[in-house]
Amino acid sequence: MKKKTIGALILAAGAAVTLAAAGTPGVSSILTKPADRPVSGMTTAAEQFASEDATAQRGVAEAVRQCMAKAGYDYTPAPSGQQSMDLKHHIGFTTLTVETARASGYASFKPQGPGEPATNSELGKLFADPAFQTALNGGGPSEQNVVESSEGTGMHWGGCTAEGITAIYGNANDYMRATGLAFNSLLVATNAAAADADIQSAVDAWKNCMSTTAFPYSRPDEAASAGLDAGGKKELKIAVTDATCRADTNFDAKLRTVLDKYLTTRMVELEPEVAAVKQIRSDASARAKALLG
Repeated sequence: MKKKTIGALILAAGAAVTLAAAGTPGVSSILTKPADRPVSGMTTAAEQFASEDATAQRGVAEAVRQCMAKAGYDYTPAPSGQQSMDLKHHIGFTTLTVETARASGYASFKPQGPGEPATNSELGKLFADPAFQTALNGGGPSEQNVVESSEGTGMHWGGCTAEGITAIYGNANDYMRATGLAFNSLLVATNAAAADADIQSAVDAWKNCMSTTAFPYSRPDEAASAGLDAGGKKELKIAVTDATCRADTNFDAKLRTVLDKYLTTRMVELEPEVAAVKQIRSDASARAKALLG
């Protein structure tokens, strides 16, 4: 074997796919309008559509591992981390429960995932090896190693990464549709929801609650920044106070009600794509199960 490592390659479409709004299914330059009759719980359905299939992504990671083994590398990529979606985060508000705040403060607000490997680490040195990169991502000029989807978006394509994706999803187009493009197609709705006046009303109610405490911050993100800067016991106190006011003012429920208004409209527009993506994921999951045993 040339190298031995347990790697942290992220096979997330968010990192690999160039997502242009004009090329996303059903996306125009006009933000989504709120529904006249919003469907309660539509945000949950949208989050399911935006979330990757965990089994399929594990299958891609295993297929890449097997391919890299044939090339002489003992390398296990980590599956992508977008298998659970919280659309509140994408309108600017990370979820914080009282239980989480008591246990770990604002730890969940920090960047998640392995990120780039340290330069001098074993993995970092491996990623700096041109032969490894060629095996993983293909050789030749990077601008030539790009494949476009039917919607005009693209991703880097080659080597064992391409072979692994093909083994599970069949082709790059279906992979992009079932991962990054699914989430991206909701942006016209979440961007519209973020500007809804009811968001500010929810923030104002939270602010009024916080004004009666030792931490009279104006916005939840302000409280989170202060808590992370403080660290230690003060961070926990701020986080618990923040989370308690969220619970007392039904903050998260209000945000989801706002999202429901816009996602009801958007999910109706996306019905054909939702059905197609569901089938792609089902087929990919079946191939992954066969590979994983």
